[in-house]
Amino acid sequence: MKCLVVIAHPVTDSLCQSLAKTAIATLIANGHEVVIEDLYASGFSPALTDEERQSYYSPTFDQTAVKENIDDLLSAEALILVFPTWWFGFPAILKGWFDRIWAPGVAYDHANDLGAIQPKLDNLKYTLAITSLGSAWWVDRLVL
Repeated sequence: MKCLVVIAHPVTDSLCQSLAKTAIATLIANGHEVVIEDLYASGFSPALTDEERQSYYSPTFDQTAVKENIDDLLSAEALILVFPTWWFGFPAILKGWFDRIWAPGVAYDHANDLGAIQPKLDNLKYTLAITSLGSAWWVDRLVL
């Protein structure tokens, strides 16, 4: 199976990076093809460009700057996201990856009647999120 592993942690010796390495090694040991997108290491820009946003409702999304990332997503049968949970969500760089890569015409199509979007990632069979949380004990017990 072709697996896309997307890593979203800036610290190379973090728990998330360690978990990602373990997941990658396990996938490879079990005969899977692995494509790694380490968003911080690759310098991925999370900011949706003007051209990309303007093309959201055009016949074709402007994939110019992110074509390789989109191709990796479209060919993946499994998606593994590895990220820390910060302020009750994932890091901004991962949100930007969703904004720029899970685009119209790629991950979904807009409905002609302004109804629900139509999913397109038919090749994607499995998803997994591996996340960590580094809150103080009192946040977990009293707030969460």
